[in-house]
Amino acid sequence: MGFTFRRGTRALALSAAAGTLLLVGPALPATAQTSDEPPPLNPAERTGDGPLGPIPYPQQQGCMRGSPGGSVEEKSWAQRVLGFERAHEQGLTGSGTKVAVIDTGVNEHPLLPRVQDGSSSVPKGGALEDCDGHGTIVAGIIGAQQDSTSGNIGIAPDTEILSIRQSSSLFVDEETNQPIGNTQTMAQSINRAVTMGADVVNISQSSCQEIARASNPADSGNQQLHNAVRDAHEQGVVVVAAAGNTEDACQQNAAGSPSTAVLPAWFDDYVLTVAATNEKGAPSEFSVAGPWVDVAAPGENLTTVDPGSGGTGLATQIATGEQGEMSPIQGTSFAAPYVSGLAALIKQKAERDGAPLDAEQIMERIKKTSLPPGGINGENNVVGAGMIDPEAALGDVVPAEHGVAEAPPQPKPLRADVIPQPDYPALIVAIGGTGAGIAAIVFIAFLVNAMRNIRRRAAGGGSDS
Repeated sequence: MGFTFRRGTRALALSAAAGTLLLVGPALPATAQTSDEPPPLNPAERTGDGPLGPIPYPQQQGCMRGSPGGSVEEKSWAQRVLGFERAHEQGLTGSGTKVAVIDTGVNEHPLLPRVQDGSSSVPKGGALEDCDGHGTIVAGIIGAQQDSTSGNIGIAPDTEILSIRQSSSLFVDEETNQPIGNTQTMAQSINRAVTMGADVVNISQSSCQEIARASNPADSGNQQLHNAVRDAHEQGVVVVAAAGNTEDACQQNAAGSPSTAVLPAWFDDYVLTVAATNEKGAPSEFSVAGPWVDVAAPGENLTTVDPGSGGTGLATQIATGEQGEMSPIQGTSFAAPYVSGLAALIKQKAERDGAPLDAEQIMERIKKTSLPPGGINGENNVVGAGMIDPEAALGDVVPAEHGVAEAPPQPKPLRADVIPQPDYPALIVAIGGTGAGIAAIVFIAFLVNAMRNIRRRAAGGGSDS
């Protein structure tokens, strides 16, 4: 079966907290899936009689360490802007839902009490260990309990997090220099998440490829990923993916002519793709644009749980790179979990109201209630339908859910600065000048005529005397 291209493309690169992971290495052998038991993820090891032999992926760097007791003093700007605490006051906290975090694992943390081990393809530890810290940041944005000092809380604090550890930037094949994780292991992870009962799948990873490769059905890893997101969608699971970062070796796409494909966002019929914005509401410079982008969410200067091993508090910065430089928490990776958490809240509310929604309806509700950025039909390739609006997504009426067609889009008026405007001062001067000229002509004509009459009468009077 071929691939569907509706809105855009890209390749698999993970913006990990401890570095950049490109998930474009050699595909691991596929594992057959049964309906009774979730398939185990493949071990991170090449097997067989190939020229390189059964070489494992050794760990290249130490795991990220937490800072016990770390905290912040105020709520994050993202929490204040999105206002999802109003949903919590209505009892919408994600209770009864499950969000799969397909990532680098999730470290144990006191503010993350509802994390389930969903298996791992990384050699060291299971899904409840996160050497990179990346998956823990994502899980914290989705499901962290409220911090007593700052009031920070996850968007869906009562949802269950299913951690599936399928990648890491710290485990690299020394012979090929490829990190663990690729489109095939991602496809396996999505299949596993669906089998284990996930309602939402969060993929804060991306594979950046040339469009020719992304659209080639002969690429087995990409084909498996396509099948996985399609099957998840058809089974009612909402798949949310990051739009990708230019700082992760993804090339920025020119407006109207994408040259870089982004997976899994490329399969736009089945994936809700999320761009990043800053505190001012402007698109983040690193957020990869493309016709696959659906919505946007906060993606800069974020606050979440301390992602390092042994962390107990919150963090606003993380150590990155080989030298451990401190930098803000940012990336489309961390915009996506806001949307995943919102999808969990919508699912909870729909089921509580006795009107369950399928995956397509939840995706459309999030898009239709977002704050439009302008452009054709209120969308563009940078932020899609715009910044998510949790209150509207949970409360507004979406006509399509009631079998009512939406009103056709109305032609947008041109901006005032592109419509030729009358130059009123010049017009007044022109009209005034014209009027004065006409008046002068009339006056002169009157004067000439009067002089002629005077002369005529004067001439007549002289002859009578």
